[in-house]
Parts: sequence; structure tokens; C-alpha cells
Amino acid sequence: MIKTIIIPINKVSKAMVKMAEGDFRQQLLISGDNEIGVMEKSFNLLSQKLLSMYDLIEKVNSGESFEHTFEYVFEVFKQFIPYHRIGMALVDEREGRIRAEIARSDSQNIRLINGYSLPLAKTSLMAVIESGQPRIINDLEKYLEQHPHSESTRLIIEEGMKASLTLPLKVNNTVIGVLFFSSIQKNIYNDSHIVFLKQIANHLALSFEKSILVGDLVLASITAIVKLAESRDNDTGRHIERMRNYSVAIARKLAHNPKYSEIITEKYIREIYNFSPLHDIGKVGIQDSILLKPGRLTPEEFEIMKTHTLIGAEVLEKAQETLKNRNKLFFNTGIEIALCHHEKYNGEGYPYGLQGEQIPLSARIVTVADVFDALTSKRPYKNPMTVEQSIEIIIQDRGKSFDPDVVDAFLQGKNEIMKIYQHLSDHYRELIMSG
Repeated sequence: MIKTIIIPINKVSKAMVKMAEGDFRQQLLISGDNEIGVMEKSFNLLSQKLLSMYDLIEKVNSGESFEHTFEYVFEVFKQFIPYHRIGMALVDEREGRIRAEIARSDSQNIRLINGYSLPLAKTSLMAVIESGQPRIINDLEKYLEQHPHSESTRLIIEEGMKASLTLPLKVNNTVIGVLFFSSIQKNIYNDSHIVFLKQIANHLALSFEKSILVGDLVLASITAIVKLAESRDNDTGRHIERMRNYSVAIARKLAHNPKYSEIITEKYIREIYNFSPLHDIGKVGIQDSILLKPGRLTPEEFEIMKTHTLIGAEVLEKAQETLKNRNKLFFNTGIEIALCHHEKYNGEGYPYGLQGEQIPLSARIVTVADVFDALTSKRPYKNPMTVEQSIEIIIQDRGKSFDPDVVDAFLQGKNEIMKIYQHLSDHYRELIMSG
């Protein structure tokens, strides 16, 4: 009887020593269902947690991409913590808004998509951000009954989630956003989950800072230059926000097409979101007399206008050179979009007359989003078309100007497109009224 107690304890003791020396791969054979067996199972679980956390730290320290780190967390830590979805949102202090940044779910029905944003004042997240303390909601349906205007809660419920645990994301003691763990089960979270998830949140924040923020600073600077340079056109800011969100909505639907499922990853979607606003950066090199002409361009003027694609690609290639010591391919997607967003699927576009899949996928996606927004927007030379008229034109040009697969994804995402159209229109009306 004494041996049946002492021998397992000795094994645990020796394994603990090895773990203290840095070997987290220790696992014990379970000797039974008694208290000794429970102890051995608990030890194995602790060992697995430490090993997974160590691997996460290694990924962050090695500079692994944020998207890969986020994917690792989603796949690995669910054996320890009950969740079926992880989402991350970032705070935009300048505009007082919070924006969905990335999400992974066991369900393919992600409703709270990348780019979805709300004024912070219209959310209940201010308490989490200001206090820096986690929040548990164990019954989202009941929460929605108490907060019927919470669209983000409604969307997460539509994804099948029933409970959530929200943690602040901190970099240098500053909250940059929030991390959401959600489950399809009610009453699943308690305080015991928070300590472990805080560690995960801290490491994801560090990964985001190392992998994303430096590039984002450069990107934000260039985007600001675009907005400033194109402030000659009062609709530019609105156009950029609408078409970048249209592009993301299309890309998400296209990801369900088996042909593109391995290409359109979360990283790819993030690049579409980041770089689609730079599609017309080359217009900084086009004179106002052509850019803002209220009537039709002459053939000579149109040839000059076409060069904005070449100018844009050159600008981003030079910007990429400044990051060559960090990531020489940082602006590749932006270069593709700037250069090729006026190419047509039938080969009748510019600047090179590329055809079909010769045109980069990123540009084929952005082209549809750009044209839809152009059709539904007022320009110096035209009044806006209705949404219905604009969709019909895109359908008619399927296989001509536009990739048929991208048009199909656009149509599949019509509900999301309409929400973005309405949401951003309302947002800018609010800005105009308040400003």
C-alpha cells in the first residue's frame, strides 16, 4: 500500500525537477482513478499548459507573424480553456472608435467581421478599457435583452455564441484594444479562467506590437498623406472607408470558394484592409485640372489619368525600400492593388492590358469594391446611382471588367455590403452634423 503511494509521488517529484530545469515535456502514466491518478492527471495538464505557453513565448520572441501566433493560440489553448471563438478589436483614440481586427471561430459564420467599427461611446467596453480589468458575460442573450441596441452582441449571438470573456490588450501599460473569448455554452466562464487568459492576452499584445505596429506606423503615415493629398475631393475619406470594408466583405465570401480557401487567410484579409485605401495613391501626381474636371476627360487627359497606376506603384515601391531591413515584401499587396486595380478581366484595362488570373487577386477584389462605391457615390462629373442600379451594372460586367468569382462573392456578401453602405453613410452624417 505504501509503495502504491510513494512510487507515484517519486515520479511526480522527479518530473517536477525536470520541469524546473526547463523540460516542459514531462508526462506521467495515469495509475488509476483514485486520488493519485487525479494528481497525475493534474500534473500532465500543468505540463501541457506550461509547454504551450513556452511555445507561445518562443513564437513571439522569434518574430513569428501576428496572424500565425493568433492562429496558434486559437488551435492550441482550447484544450485548457472553453472557447469556440477568439476575436480582437483595436481602439482608435483619435476617432473615439473601436474596430474589429481579427477573428477565428469553429463556425464559418463570422458576422463580426474585420473592419466592423463602432463609436466607443456606443459600446460597454469603456469600463474594460479604462479599468484594464476583464469582464465576464455568461449569458449573452440575457445581456442583449438588457442592452437591445448592442449590435455587436447581436452579431456574436448570430454566430452561435452564448457567453464571452473580455480582456484588455496592453502594450507598455496602455490599453490598445480588447480580446474576446466566446463559447457556445452559457455560464461557462469564471474567475479561474482569467489568470491564464491574461497571460495569453499579454503575449498576443506583444506579438501584435512586434509584428504589426511598426509596419502600421509607416502605413498610417502613407494613408494620411493620401487623405491629405486627395482632400481636394471631399468624398475621399468616405470612399476609402467604404471600399476597404467592401473589399474585406468580398474577400471573406471568396474565402469560402475552394479555389481560394488556402490563399485568403486572415493575414491576406488584413492586407486587403490595410492596402486597399492606397489604390489611388498615384493620383497625388495628377494635376487638379484633370483630377477634378467636372466633365468627360479628353483622350489626352485620360492618358495622363491612367498614369496614376504607375505612379502609385512607384511610390509604394520606394516606401518598401525604407522597410527592406525589416520586411522587404511589406507593401507587395499595396503595389499590386495600386498598379492593377484598373485592369479588366477581359484584358481591356490598363496599364498593361492584363487578362484573367494574370491580374493579382487582390486587385480583382478591390476593383469590384472600388467600382461599386464609385457608382453609388456623387462625383464632380455625375450624380450617384442607386444601389440596385450599381449592382446590376456589376452583374452585367461579370466576366468582362470583373472576375466572375469575385462578382459571385460580392453578390453572396450583399447583406454585409449593404450594412457597410448604411453604417458608414450614417457615421459620416453624424460627423457632418457634429462638426
